[in-house]
Amino acid sequence: MATMTTSPGKGTNGILILIGVAIIAILAVGAVFMMQDNRSGSERMGDAVEALPQGVDKAADELGDQPPAENIERNAEKVTQ
Repeated sequence: MATMTTSPGKGTNGILILIGVAIIAILAVGAVFMMQDNRSGSERMGDAVEALPQGVDKAADELGDQPPAENIERNAEKVTQ
């Protein structure tokens, strides 16, 4: 007769790894949303000129600071073009 034994700490290691990965992911997302808009003046002007066909208000918005989510979206659009 074979008996199976499990060590008491074996299941908790997986849970600790999962919690660690979740914490790292949360910190990474937080770091992205805390980033500042570091576009130069010429990049802001270029973005404003590109946005002119969508309206003057949209172009004016491009001149100011943008939240990081919009920066990520803008950079993704530039890469796919």
